[in-house]
Amino acid sequence: MLWKNNQFFTDIPFPKVKDRPLIVAHPGAHMNYLASWNVMVDNEAPFVLVCDDLSPAYPDGWWSAHSQNNAEYFARISNPQGIGQAYRNPDLGFQNLLIHRAIEAKKGLKDYPFIDIMYTDFPEIFLERGFDFSSEEPVLLQAASLLSSKVRNEGLIIFDLKNASQDISLPKGLIEINEDISWEYMGKAEWFIIPKGVDLIHTGNQDVQAVIYKVRNKNKFPDCFDFLASLMKERRLSIDELESINHLPPRWPFHIHQSEYIDAWLRHAEFGGAEPFLHPMPLDSAWKNNEYKEWIQWLMQHPRQLRPQERNERKMKIGEVNVTFVHGDILDHLDWLESINASLVLRRKLLTKCLEKNPYLIKNSVNLQPRWDINPIPNLKWSGIESSPDLIKSMIELCNTETLATISYGNGSMESLNESLDKMNVDGKNLIIFHLDASDYHNHESH
Repeated sequence: MLWKNNQFFTDIPFPKVKDRPLIVAHPGAHMNYLASWNVMVDNEAPFVLVCDDLSPAYPDGWWSAHSQNNAEYFARISNPQGIGQAYRNPDLGFQNLLIHRAIEAKKGLKDYPFIDIMYTDFPEIFLERGFDFSSEEPVLLQAASLLSSKVRNEGLIIFDLKNASQDISLPKGLIEINEDISWEYMGKAEWFIIPKGVDLIHTGNQDVQAVIYKVRNKNKFPDCFDFLASLMKERRLSIDELESINHLPPRWPFHIHQSEYIDAWLRHAEFGGAEPFLHPMPLDSAWKNNEYKEWIQWLMQHPRQLRPQERNERKMKIGEVNVTFVHGDILDHLDWLESINASLVLRRKLLTKCLEKNPYLIKNSVNLQPRWDINPIPNLKWSGIESSPDLIKSMIELCNTETLATISYGNGSMESLNESLDKMNVDGKNLIIFHLDASDYHNHESH
């Protein structure tokens, strides 16, 4: 609810957008991101909430504080590009996304194309010359120029009063911030219990009270689709690649599943004594099945928003194997490889880099140089004319899916590849070879 000039309004004046989520920033949020999350959940419209903090309060870093009725509330999904961790809730009925980035707020501000809603409870982090103790101006206005520099015209500033003094005096009416930006006072808002929200007990902010300003900004901003594509891997796929997705994204590979949870709970009940079992009941997935299908379909109907990674590829059939050569770095194409359920068969160092960027690929990956186990290919030699004999045959036998992805090996010649594949009886297998040297596999006459 909103109070303005002693009048009561049931609606908060959130910006309205079409065919995209609201972009919400909450810098320096720590645990209070739960408050900004609840405010956006109460709006019941698609949103992306990005929280930049040098010490983020990740939902899976302290489970009990981020659960609801002893059940997991946030499910982790693929990391955004660059830095950060991503989460969502599958039960809200509209698109939602939470991003935590371990980055200083001023630096993080540069990444946004624009911001629809700036949620702040600690505006001091945007002071450009330190706090002016001689000024009677509240810190919110001292920081206002940088704080609202990326907030687009008609966007909002939501100033959470959690950390504010009881007797704080904030200006009303129209406030000129600089020659390009002004704020209009909209009123004082309050949010109480939000049924689909998360418990705020650990934030010290059980209900939310805030002052709202509407921003007038003369500056022009680019569109947001490059930014959104950096946050969600599905936006980095082509229409054809989206069409090929035939499975629900699995649970984050390093979080326990429900069956594992039940086993752990039973062990704790028998042997754990009086200590409470703190881990909440895990969600099955970050998505409902129909919701994910609808999301993929929606993306295909809005191709202008997609930012697929281009691939320089050529295809052929050698023997019974469908072969795709990709001239490029395998690290740039991991989203695609995951979408086609590829099995990475690589040496330890490169495989580690791949799994750091996309941990979901771990399920079907094969480490050719395990640190503790026996090497699956004894006396492995990767490069040169003395490379292990029948190396590709061994890798195909180790592959865990119908599609094997690896990099150039041996001397990178078509002759040796043809010789190996022609004599193999592996009908229906797909082989993807990434190569950085343009001369590798240059004789591409098909068989």
